Parts: sequence; C-alpha cells; structure tokens
Amino acid sequence: MTTTETVFFNVPANLFKGIEAVGGKLKITEVELIFTPHKVNIQSAPVTINIGEVIKVQKRNTILFVPNGMSVTVKGGKEYKFVVNKRGKLIDHLNQTIGEKRMQHLLF
Repeated sequence: MTTTETVFFNVPANLFKGIEAVGGKLKITEVELIFTPHKVNIQSAPVTINIGEVIKVQKRNTILFVPNGMSVTVKGGKEYKFVVNKRGKLIDHLNQTIGEKRMQHLLF
C-alpha cells in the first residue's frame, strides 16, 4: 500500500487458509485488498489482492447457513474466502470499483 492510497474500509476479518480461519484486518483501497493477520495465528503472512486481478466478488455462507462470508475470485481462478461483518457494503463497493476499472480499461 502506498501513502497516497485512500483506505475505504479497514475491518476485522477472517481469511480461510486451508482449514484455518486466520483472524486479522482487511483493508480495502482503490488499488488493493490487504489482509493482515493477527500475530497469534499459525499462518501469519499478509495477503494482498490487486483489484485489477479480481473477476468476481460475491456473498457466501459460513458453515453452510451463516450469512457472513464474502468470496473474492481473481484471474486464474483462485478464490479467497473471507468472514466479515456488513459484507453487503464491502461487496457493493468492490463490485462498483471493479466495474469502474473495467470501464477505464475499455476506454484507454
């Protein structure tokens, strides 16, 4: 993340890495999603997802029926599964940002 990036969201989140739900913070800027795990997790490496690589953001349920999940799919098919509060706001923001990036790409 650069110092000129605007942080739109900085929320508590879990990111599933295999069977572990890694706890931490999810920052969303106009350029990237940055997941920073808490130090106490076994898997403590941060994850950065460039918004230009994102092809799909959608709702998902945790444990089959809990409506608190968000999945982010990037080019190449890799899927990142998050647990977040107020996922609708995050998903709407990301889908709007992705749409704007696609339009800019088509125009230039």
